[in-house]
Amino acid sequence: MGVHDFRCSVCGEPGSYTCGEKTGEPCEQEGFGEDQAVLDLFFFAEKDAPASVEAFEQARGRALRVETKPFGYDWGDWEFEPSLNYREVLMGPGDEVGVWALQPFQEGGEGSPISIEIPGNEQVWAVNYCPPCRAVFVDGESTEEPCIEYLRTVAENLRLDFKGVRGSADKPGFIAAVRAQAARRRPVPG
Repeated sequence: MGVHDFRCSVCGEPGSYTCGEKTGEPCEQEGFGEDQAVLDLFFFAEKDAPASVEAFEQARGRALRVETKPFGYDWGDWEFEPSLNYREVLMGPGDEVGVWALQPFQEGGEGSPISIEIPGNEQVWAVNYCPPCRAVFVDGESTEEPCIEYLRTVAENLRLDFKGVRGSADKPGFIAAVRAQAARRRPVPG
């Protein structure tokens, strides 16, 4: 792809994997990219909006509301569908962790107009999950056991220790640790 422009907040650059654990073969990445996403959109009063990812993780409970929506992703346009002006993020400081503040569209600049309704006195933060990560680490709905190579990629992106994970028996503890990390970027219950 050249430019890695789709960032999942759990695995980074989404990929698909061939799992060889049952046969004793090595697990390998077989594909790269994802054209679907599930985003949590956090709406903040502009005066209370966080200024960084770290501040967002502390402030998520102050969001006025949270919307969870499926989006498509257009690799040619570097943009979510409907548009979130994501290209502006990529051309600016960048989205390093799959969490970013939506920036207003500026005529003549990079990016495209935002296609969701944002009141003038609000700021929106987005947390991006590729569908496999959402199913395993957020919704807990995946029936497939994650491949060890996929989990290694998740560990690298989240800067978690992966040395102790050697096989199926070690996976539940690691998955629980990833779920705890993802929970820091999820809506606060109740």
